[in-house]
Amino acid sequence: MTLTIILIAVMVGLAVFMFGVRGPTSSSNRSSVTTAPRDDMRAVTGPPGGDGPAFETEATASAYAECYKLAFSVPGFDYAISGEHANVLERVNDNAAAAVHQREYFPRRPMLLPKLMQALNDDESTRRELVRLILEDPALAGSTLQRANSAAYRYSPEPVDSLDRAVVVLGTDGLRSLLATALLQPVFRQPKGHFDNFAAVTWEHAQRTAAASEVCARALGNADPFIAQLIGLLDPLARIVLFRLTMETYREHQDLQPRAEVFIRAMQTEAPNVAGFIAATWELSDPSIRALQEQTDKVPPGHMSPLGQAIYFGELCGALTLLTKRGTYSEEGAQALLMEQGLTRRIVQDIWSAANKAVEE
Repeated sequence: MTLTIILIAVMVGLAVFMFGVRGPTSSSNRSSVTTAPRDDMRAVTGPPGGDGPAFETEATASAYAECYKLAFSVPGFDYAISGEHANVLERVNDNAAAAVHQREYFPRRPMLLPKLMQALNDDESTRRELVRLILEDPALAGSTLQRANSAAYRYSPEPVDSLDRAVVVLGTDGLRSLLATALLQPVFRQPKGHFDNFAAVTWEHAQRTAAASEVCARALGNADPFIAQLIGLLDPLARIVLFRLTMETYREHQDLQPRAEVFIRAMQTEAPNVAGFIAATWELSDPSIRALQEQTDKVPPGHMSPLGQAIYFGELCGALTLLTKRGTYSEEGAQALLMEQGLTRRIVQDIWSAANKAVEE
C-alpha cells in the first residue's frame, strides 16, 4: 500500500513538472495564432506589446511637405508668419467652418451623387435606370465611356460606344469606383492666377488617394470600399475650400502678395476639420464622420477603425505615388514607409498599383 502511494505521488509530481515545462510554450503558441496572424492575412501591424506607429512621424510629415512644395511650386517654405500675413491666417482659421456653407468657396454636394449611390446599392435597379441617371451629367457620361474603353475593362477590339454597353462592361464595382471622382472633378478646377499648379496637383493627389483608399478598404474588410473612396476625396476637397477662402481673404489686402506658407499652414491646421464639416453637410453616415474624426484627432493607425485606416493609408499612398512619379522619392523607399506605418507588403503593393492606375486611365 505504501509503495502504491509513493508511485502515485511520483507520477503526479512528474505530471506537474511536465506541465510546468510545456505550459508556457503551449500558451505562447496559442498567443501567436491569435495575436500575430500570417503577414498575408493581417492588414495593419504594430510591434508586439506596443501601440504601433504614430499617426504622424518625421517621415510622413516630410512626404506631405514635399506635396505642398509641388502644389505651390516653391523650393521650400518658412513657417515664420507675421504681420498682415498672420492676420490673413487668423481670419482663414476663424472662417474655415463656415466656408463649407458658402457657395463661392464650396459648391454643394453634386445632386446626382445620392441618386446614383442609391441606385448602385439597390439590387433591383435596372441598367436602364443607371444609364438614365448617368446621362443627366454629360461629364459623367464621358468619363463612363472613357473608363469602359480603358485597358483595365475593355476586353474586345471593338470600342465601347454606348452608355448601355459601358454600364455592362464596368459592372457595379466599376461604376462605383468611377462615380465620386467623376462627379467631383469640376470642383477642383481653379481659375488662373496665383499658384496655378495647386488645383492640378491636388486633383491628382485626390484621384490617387481615392483609388488607394478603395482598395485598402477591400483588403481590410469591415469597411465599404465605395465609402472609403468617397471619403478619401474629402481632405483634398477641404484643401480646395481653404485655398479659395485664403485667396479671397488676401483680396481684401490688395497691397499684400499671397504667401504659400499661409495657405499651407491653414491647410495643415484646418483641412481635417473642414473635411469633417463637409461630411456632416453631406449627411454622410456616422461611421464615415467618425473615420474622419480619427484623422483630426491623429489617432495612431493601429487604433483606427477599418474605414479610418483605409483613409489614412489611402492618403499617404496617394502622396507617395505622386512624389515617386516625379522622382522625389524612390519606389522602394516610399513603399517601405507605408510598411513602417503598419501595412503588410501585399496590401502596399495592391494600393500602390491602384493609385498609379487611377491617373493612367
